[in-house]
Amino acid sequence: MFKATYDVSHASQSWMEHEALEHVKRALRVTTSWQSPAISYQRKRQSVEFALESFTRHLERLMDIEEQDGYLRMVVESKPSKAKQIAKLRDEHQMFRDRTGELLDAISDLGEWEAIEFERICAEIGQLLDDIDRHDRAEINLLQDAMLLDEGVGD
Repeated sequence: MFKATYDVSHASQSWMEHEALEHVKRALRVTTSWQSPAISYQRKRQSVEFALESFTRHLERLMDIEEQDGYLRMVVESKPSKAKQIAKLRDEHQMFRDRTGELLDAISDLGEWEAIEFERICAEIGQLLDDIDRHDRAEINLLQDAMLLDEGVGD
């Protein structure tokens, strides 16, 4: 049986942060896909930068919760056989940290007339969001596996 060492307040905090991240993720997808000629390059760049900064803060907060007090520690403690999967997810967290930092730097370094480069960065942001969606599904699958397996079965 899955150990009940996971504090309910941590679960609640994790869920709320995940929900906030989903809202910001949707906003970031909307801003990166704006095509209206009425929206200038500079305005779109400022909106994307603002949304990406917010997304980065929420993503970092959620990953910290998962790593320090959340399910990653809990799963490793209760299901040591899942350690490789947990290590892969932690590595992906670091990759997401690196990528969001690089994207923020790239946007802030853009000049006034670099619209083509900006659109390339927007495409990279879209790919990052897709990768995070895949990562989230892997986390959910890991949690379900860990919670649904009886002691001694499947480990």
